[in-house]
Amino acid sequence: MQANGAEPSLAPSRSNEAPAVLIDEEDPNTAYLAEVELGTGECKFYVSADRGATWSPRQAPTVSPPARSCGPGSAGPQNIRTELVQGPDGTLYQVFQANASPDGGGRSVLIGRSTDKGGTWRTTPIVTAKPPTPSGDEVELNFAGHIAIDPSNSERIYAMWRRSYSRFTPGRPTRPFMSVSEDGGDTWSPAQQMFDRNSGSDGPRPVIVGSQLWAFWREPAPPTPASQAVPFAGPPVTRLYASVSIDQGRTWKDHEIASADDSSEPAPLYNRGRRTFDVVWHDNRANELDIYFSSSMDGTTWSTPTRLNDDPAGNLRGQHFPQISRSPSGRLDVAWYDWRDDPFPPSTVGNGQTLDLFSNRGQFASVYMTSSRDGGSSWTPNIKVNDELIDRTLGVWANNFDVMAPPAIASSDAGAIVAWSDTRNGNALSQAQDIYTSTVTFGGLQVRQVTVFQAGVVGAMLGAGILMAFVALRLSRTGGRRHRPGPPSEASFSSVPTGRTAERTQVTSGPDRTVLRGDEA
Repeated sequence: MQANGAEPSLAPSRSNEAPAVLIDEEDPNTAYLAEVELGTGECKFYVSADRGATWSPRQAPTVSPPARSCGPGSAGPQNIRTELVQGPDGTLYQVFQANASPDGGGRSVLIGRSTDKGGTWRTTPIVTAKPPTPSGDEVELNFAGHIAIDPSNSERIYAMWRRSYSRFTPGRPTRPFMSVSEDGGDTWSPAQQMFDRNSGSDGPRPVIVGSQLWAFWREPAPPTPASQAVPFAGPPVTRLYASVSIDQGRTWKDHEIASADDSSEPAPLYNRGRRTFDVVWHDNRANELDIYFSSSMDGTTWSTPTRLNDDPAGNLRGQHFPQISRSPSGRLDVAWYDWRDDPFPPSTVGNGQTLDLFSNRGQFASVYMTSSRDGGSSWTPNIKVNDELIDRTLGVWANNFDVMAPPAIASSDAGAIVAWSDTRNGNALSQAQDIYTSTVTFGGLQVRQVTVFQAGVVGAMLGAGILMAFVALRLSRTGGRRHRPGPPSEASFSSVPTGRTAERTQVTSGPDRTVLRGDEA
């Protein structure tokens, strides 16, 4: 489903990116989606009343002065993120960054709050960037913000983000910052630096457990010294940390989750039922970027990382930017960008270099996901959730922009909604990039609507003889005894793990919808 397709008008050269998706905790039929149109700098917000089958545009949080644009700006690093969180009273929070001006002004982190399901918003700055220096050579850039609401006090909200400076400012390193609100986001404490180490490509992600404040973040490998003509024999590694504070962020104690070259930032969840931390990320410990999962009972000792992508090891096909969500019943869902279906040869590097975020990707990407019903002990075969390959030679991932954001995923007991940036409507002239979604349904034997496409697009696809395949997996237990293993799903790349039951799928297409029919294996 093209989430932004219902907009009154779409600019031919649009550049939509950084989706965030959320399923309402009180009504699983209602879902919310946020994103940014990079070309115009507009924040975007949509609501679905049918579990992501269709989306309606709504008023997004306004950008409050002195910020003017939701785009990444031109003053420095191009990372851009949006985040949607729902409080225990149903309040929606949207966290985003905004620029003082489109031509290189400082970047601030803002939060929009809605108490009427996204009908209206109130926006306040979490941190406002300092004005640029008179010479214009130092611009403060705050971005990649994340929040956590204290379960014991919904008025207390912690925010963390990354602060960088303009690329024209030498000697000003990236650092992680945080702030606290004690009144539900109305006002925020002065920004404080968390620790004096590089926070990496994005801001830390906060998690609150009892009286403990946790921060999940990455510390990049140190750069090769300029005097060193050849790469290190063994390149310094990127380290992923779960850092904990018992004094509201004044001091921190680090616990290493994993270390490998070119890791992404860790995406965490805390399962209050199981009392476990769950984290996903990508890294190239196997000389290619793969998706990994680890869990911990205490945040200090972590399980051996589990590789989640099930394409053949060593095929040099990269996997990027995993995101994780959990259903109310406890099912874990993970989605990521994946290059295994690219028809072109995989990327290679020489001279002792290793594949990384920029080199371990091809021209055409897909979106894949997997799920676990047992806290990460076993995972379903990977499911491809997009119906057309994403041409990454178009849009903002290429053309010297390299603005890349993760896909988004949100889970209910019935299924998961996945959102991603897609270039199917673009060409070399327009470079158009949109936001698309798919809904994957779990369990049940009745016909379920999976996605909706414009009639013209579906007609063209059917005329070309293209079959869109989506898979629904039901993972269940009966009477304490697991079901026997079923055959592999049609979209999987390996056999179904022991103890799992899969459903074969058949896709039926019509002029305005695609439906998924499942029959138990």
